[in-house]
Amino acid sequence: MRKTILTFTLGILTATFSFAQDKKVQNIEATYVAEIKMDYDKVMAQVPQQYRAQVGPMLKAELDAGIFMNYFFKNNGKMSTYTLEEKVGNAQSQGGMIAQQMATFDNKPTYKDFSATPAMSYKEVDMMGKAFLIKDKIPDYKWKISREKTEIAGYQATKAEGVMMDSIPVTAWFAPAIAVKDGPVGFAGLPGFIVKAEFDFNNAHTIVTLKDLKISDKDLKITLPTKGQVVTTEEFMKVVTDMQKKFQEMSNSGVDTK
Repeated sequence: MRKTILTFTLGILTATFSFAQDKKVQNIEATYVAEIKMDYDKVMAQVPQQYRAQVGPMLKAELDAGIFMNYFFKNNGKMSTYTLEEKVGNAQSQGGMIAQQMATFDNKPTYKDFSATPAMSYKEVDMMGKAFLIKDKIPDYKWKISREKTEIAGYQATKAEGVMMDSIPVTAWFAPAIAVKDGPVGFAGLPGFIVKAEFDFNNAHTIVTLKDLKISDKDLKITLPTKGQVVTTEEFMKVVTDMQKKFQEMSNSGVDTK
C-alpha cells in the first residue's frame, strides 16, 4: 500500500517544473482545490494480501467520500510558491490514509524561480528522516493550445494539452486575461494564468481547479529554500525507486513496513 501511495504522491511532487514568464506581471494570491480520484479495485490489487482486510474498509470509505486537498498559491512576478493547507480538505475530520500520506510527503511548498537563468524549480522533501532539496531546470511541457474555451472560477479559459515527466498527458485551462505564465503544482508556460489542470498517474486521476484569486499591489515576499541534500529530479527518483524495491522485498518476506 505504501508503495502505491508513495509512487502516486511523487508523481505530483515531481510535476514541479514549468516555463519562464514575462518580467512584468501582477502579484497574485490564489487558492486551488486538488481532487484525487482512484479506482478501489486497482488500488487494492497493489496492497499485500495480509493487509487487505485491515485497510480495505478504510480505503473504500475515503474514496467514496472523495479526496480533496486545498493549496495556497503566491506569485510576486519573479517567484512563486504552491503550498498545501495544513488542514487536509477531506470529508473525514483528519483525512483518510491516502490524504494523510500525501500530506506527509507534500508538507512543504513547491517553489519556482523565474528570475534565474535558466528558470529553476525547488522542492523540499523529507524521506525516511532525511531531507532532500530537489532543484532542477524547469522543463518544457510542450503545450499545444486548442480553440476550445470554457469558464472556470469566473474567468474565460482556453484549453491546452501538454506532457509531463516525458510521457504523462496533461490537460490545462488558462485565462489569457491574467497575464501571468504560471499555475498550480509545477505547471506554467502558457500565455495566461492556469486555472485548471488534470492528469492521470499510477491509477489515479488528479484535477486541480482554481477556487479563488486575488490580484493586488501587495508585496509578496518569497524566500527560496536552502536546506537538504541537493538533488536533481532524476537523482531523487532513483532514491525513490531504491526505496520502493526495499519496501517490496520487505512485503514479500512478510515483514511489516509500518
